[in-house]
Formats: sequence, structure tokens, C-alpha cells
Amino acid sequence: MIQTGEPGDKTAADAIVIGAMRAGTTALYRVFLESGLVAVPECKETDFYLSKENFARGLGWYRKQFGNSDLPWVDFCPNYTKRDMFPGAPARTYENAPNSKLIFIARDPVARAESQYKHTFMHSASLAEPADVFDTHEGEHILMVSKYAYQLEPYFEYWSKDDILIVDFNDLLANSSSVFRRIAEHIGLAPSAVEHLSNLPEANSGEEIRKMPRWWGQMRDTAVKTRKPVEVPEFDDRIRSNLAQKLKTDASRFRELTGKPFRSWSV
Repeated sequence: MIQTGEPGDKTAADAIVIGAMRAGTTALYRVFLESGLVAVPECKETDFYLSKENFARGLGWYRKQFGNSDLPWVDFCPNYTKRDMFPGAPARTYENAPNSKLIFIARDPVARAESQYKHTFMHSASLAEPADVFDTHEGEHILMVSKYAYQLEPYFEYWSKDDILIVDFNDLLANSSSVFRRIAEHIGLAPSAVEHLSNLPEANSGEEIRKMPRWWGQMRDTAVKTRKPVEVPEFDDRIRSNLAQKLKTDASRFRELTGKPFRSWSV
């Protein structure tokens, strides 16, 4: 439901894309940024409810991220589904934005974990080789982000299933128009309003990350550093199989939680 009232009185987004990291959130952000149908934050991720420190920036700061627009606000905060690092995010979000619709994009958990490893390796800290990384603290965090049932269970405790839209990443790639219509309906727009939207663009280049403002980098779970191009280690089938075993139980639980089959997944 789209919130009504004057923009200056608005206290929460109409919808929040809460994840998953490396599952198309930046590409979806670009689509809505260019659509003119909704207001999105200038620099994508506000992380407003991520921590007490971020929330202390105040509602005035939050409204400014959306330009005090009278369009529906759609926030993008994949860090909200990093429960192992930010356990208070679900409760803080519900306490301050109980009427916000939630959107979660679910990518094959193994492919998502591999993508996060490569993204982190390129843009922030050096990591152990793929064969060893998942026995480290950094690797465990990557695994936890791919455990979607673990990440979303707190949200299902606060929001009804009707208020949490689960989007299959593969559907978003293959059937963008259909998914855009579902998202539009979920956040209170007429599905016909998004008929003109194009397919997903490429996203999250190193150059784009370097253009982000200082406050954005300060709120990341890992430091964002400027690095020269590096050769990123590749994953082989043995490593992917090992990942699948580590993620199998949670993937099964996620299917039960959402009622969706995710037949194309490797786990």
C-alpha cells in the first residue's frame, strides 16, 4: 500500500528491497531509478535501519535520500539480510516501517556465494583461496548470506507472507517484464505502469563503487577500497559441490518457508 500524506510527513519507505546481496538488487535499482515511477535513494543503499548509529542520522536525513519526493519510496538495503552481522535490523525495520512492503530476490545460493566471494576479492579485502575460504570467518559470513531461510525467518515473524515478495533471480533475468509487474502490484502501482520498463542492465562495476559518497563506504560491512584490477580465483565443481552440501539444509527450509520450488538451483 502506497503511503499518503505530505512528503515532509513521511517516515518510512513504501517498499524495501532487503536482499539478497549479489542477486540483482543493483540492476533492479537502476531500472526503478530510470523509471520515473518511484523515488529511490540517490546512492542506492541507505542502510537506515541497519544499526542504531545509522538510524541516529534521523528522519530528515532519510527523507532527503528520496528527495522528499511525493512518489512512492523504494529503498534498497541488501545488508538487512546479513543477520549474522546485523541481528537487530529486522526488528528495527518493523518498529519504524511496519507498513513497508518487503522484496527479496533469491539467487541460487551456491552461485550467489561464489559471486560474493569474487566481488569481495575484487573490491575490498584479500581472501583465502576458494578451497580454503569457507573455513574462515569471512567465508562463514558469505555462507550465512546464502542461507535465506535463516536470513528471512525474523522478517516472517513480523510481516505476513503477503507482505514479503520473493522473486526468483532466474525469473528476473528471463522474464523481467512479468517480474516488474509483480513488483509493481506488490508496492501498490498499477502493473500496466511498468510495461515500458526494459530488461535488467549490468551493475556494480568497480568504477560505480568508487563514485559512491564517503558515508556509503563507512556503512559497509567490509571496507571499500580502490584497488588495481586483480585476477580473481575461480571456483571448480568440487568447491561448488562442497558449498551445496553446506547450504542444502537451509535451502530446503527456504522452500518450505516460501512454498516455491526453485527447480533451477544447484542445491
